[in-house]
Amino acid sequence: MHQLNSILENKAINNLIATFKRSPMQLNKSHESDAEIIQLNDFNNTKLAITTDSISEEISTGLYEDPYLTGWMVVTVNMSDLAAVGADPIGILISEIIPENFDSGKIIHLQKGIKEACECYNTFVLGGDTNSGEKLILSGCAVGIIQSKKTISRIGCKPGDSLFSTGKLGAGNGVAVEKLISKKSNQIFYKPSARLREGKLINKYASCCMDSSDGFLSTLDQLMRLNNVGFEIVDNWEYSIDVESKLFASQNKIPSWLLLAGQHGEFELIYTIPQELEEEFLKESSENNFSMIKLGKVLPEPGIMLPLYENLLLIDTAKIRNLPLETGTDINLYLKKLMDYDSELIIACYS
Repeated sequence: MHQLNSILENKAINNLIATFKRSPMQLNKSHESDAEIIQLNDFNNTKLAITTDSISEEISTGLYEDPYLTGWMVVTVNMSDLAAVGADPIGILISEIIPENFDSGKIIHLQKGIKEACECYNTFVLGGDTNSGEKLILSGCAVGIIQSKKTISRIGCKPGDSLFSTGKLGAGNGVAVEKLISKKSNQIFYKPSARLREGKLINKYASCCMDSSDGFLSTLDQLMRLNNVGFEIVDNWEYSIDVESKLFASQNKIPSWLLLAGQHGEFELIYTIPQELEEEFLKESSENNFSMIKLGKVLPEPGIMLPLYENLLLIDTAKIRNLPLETGTDINLYLKKLMDYDSELIIACYS
């Protein structure tokens, strides 16, 4: 694996789990899958997919102010992990830590978001836990079933494979800049949907898959490190950017490629398809009315190559991924550091 510990988040996780034993029934190693995949030995090809994720920092920073969106997202972030492994959801357990002075009307909207997300994904709240605390914190644990011989994870892409997304990118970072830095009215619509239906088809054809919960370039960087490969992005990559987010970035003099660099994602699936399967995959995608976007190709050598400023540039994705931990809670400093890196690229191109 290509220097996983070069990324501060990976290093922190590895330190936390260093003394833990892994189940002999678990098919994936750490970092290798969005959801943990467990082989159920008594049920032929049936596997259990299980994941957990929380909505905490998004609430404390003010990114998720709407209680309905917060409820929607605690379900969606977990269902997206199941989608990335091609699982059918069984349901979700939810823990809700609610401040004692939390407005009763907000609780109604919070629960409505949870309810309608479950209805959207044809799944159920199986149970959970409620408690009181200083801050609102929501956590989910989603459970699903994979009923196929083939198992998709973050491991398996090869040079020559094509890189795809299930939809437009950049809305996650666009709305983060809009709300946390610009403090402007809501220009960007943000209500991601977990790509569960697409995930079933991707599981049939893809060589690897990961969701874009941490942003596109962070996703590619992790896939690069896990598979010891590189990626070259297509020349017309701006077509893949969410239209509202691209307009907002332009109005605020933010380079559109930084919408791919920030670490708040839109929960699309990023995946690779072997060349020999691409035509058949796209045909079946079209038959299912899936709008898959081709983003590039897999390279034999590690590195993320992005066409920028009339050059094909090697992007320092380790620098980009480590910025959030290096800048802490200072969102303005984080954006400044990203803009500074963009300036470095421009100078390198034209000097």
